[in-house]
Amino acid sequence: MNKRTICISIPMSGYDMQLQRLRATMWQHYFEALGYTVINPFDLADKLKNAFENIAGREPTYDEYLHEDIVNIENECTDIFLANGWANSYGCMAEVDTSIKQNLKFHYENKIIVG
Repeated sequence: MNKRTICISIPMSGYDMQLQRLRATMWQHYFEALGYTVINPFDLADKLKNAFENIAGREPTYDEYLHEDIVNIENECTDIFLANGWANSYGCMAEVDTSIKQNLKFHYENKIIVG
């Protein structure tokens, strides 16, 4: 069986970034324990920000961050995890649209029982 890769889709705009980063990290550990390779959007954002600062001397735009997420979903993912609040997030909805087109398996925070 091939290794599965899951993208964490978590709303960011209008949320406390520190709290959302902690939530994403928690879910990353959860899915890694299940054997998944996990794409954490905060890790992608950190890498992209560092690259842009070193090359272009600026921070990436929202669209550039979102583009990086979409490219990773298209090229790497077999699954997507939708954190609560995803349906009210433009970025998460774009990730959902791409995931549908890529025929990914969906996982929803409100349907996972941890304990």
